[in-house]
Amino acid sequence: MVTTKQTSIYKRAVGTFKDRSRIEDAIRKLKDANYDMNRVSLIARNIDDVKGADEIRDHKEGNEASEGAGIGAVTGTVLGGIAGLLVGLGTLAIPGIGPALVAGELATLGTTAAGAGIGAVGGSIVGALTGMGIPEEKAKVYENHVKAGDYLLMVSGTGDQLDQAESIMRDCGIDEFGIYNAPDLNGDTSRHPHLH
Repeated sequence: MVTTKQTSIYKRAVGTFKDRSRIEDAIRKLKDANYDMNRVSLIARNIDDVKGADEIRDHKEGNEASEGAGIGAVTGTVLGGIAGLLVGLGTLAIPGIGPALVAGELATLGTTAAGAGIGAVGGSIVGALTGMGIPEEKAKVYENHVKAGDYLLMVSGTGDQLDQAESIMRDCGIDEFGIYNAPDLNGDTSRHPHLH
C-alpha cells in the first residue's frame, strides 16, 4: 500500500457568491497571492446587460460553446477588470441555465468528458461537476445557485494551496463552501469526495 502525502493530493474548493463585487475581490486576492490562475474556474449567468449577450442567447442552446459570439464584449465588461486575470474565458449555452460565462477548467465543459456530463444528468451542469468529484447532491445545490444568478467559483490545488485559497474565499464571503477530492486530477477513477 502506497501512502501519499496530503499536500500532493489535488482537491477542489467550491462555493458561490451572490455579489459580483465579492467574487471580483476573491479573484483579485487569489491573483495577488500568486495563486495559479489556471486553477481558478468560474460560472456566471449574469450576462444580460453585456453587449453581445443577445447574440449569444440567439445561438441554439446545446453542449457547445458559441463560436466566439460576444466573447470579447463579455470578457471586457461582465466582470470588469478581473476578466484579464481569468484563463480560458468564454461563453457556453448550458441547457436549463442558458448562456453563461465560464472560465478555467470549467471553460472546456463543451468539449471535454466533463462536458459530456452536462447532458447526462438532467440537462445541466450537475454531471460535469460530479465528474470533477463534487457529490451529486452538492452539485445540484451549486447548479441551483447558478440558475438563481449567483457566481460559482472553483479552485483546484494541493492541500497547502487550498488552505490559502480557502482563507481568501471565506474572507470574501463565499457561500455553500466545500472542499472535495479531485479524482480526475489525481488519476483516480473512483469518486469518494471528502467534504472539508
